[in-house]
Amino acid sequence: MKKTNVYLFRDNLASYLEEVEKTQIPLVVYKFKKPIAVIIPPKKEFLNANIDDYFGFMGKGETGEKFVNRVRRNKNEKKYITNLKKGKV
Repeated sequence: MKKTNVYLFRDNLASYLEEVEKTQIPLVVYKFKKPIAVIIPPKKEFLNANIDDYFGFMGKGETGEKFVNRVRRNKNEKKYITNLKKGKV
């Protein structure tokens, strides 16, 4: 494994990522002599997978606010909000 500190990594991000891609050797990033991250090349299965499966609600065209509202509200709250929007309350 190769090593670098966070400041060099920040300044040379693109070159470090290219190096990991070409050599397939992980890179350990240190901050104050403590490891904080490991950059590894992606697995072949991940590259061939459908990337939309990894985006959750974002891949469906649903905003974060709509997602939160859909998850948090129960039936009565949804009905109340719908009626509020229609002006029936």
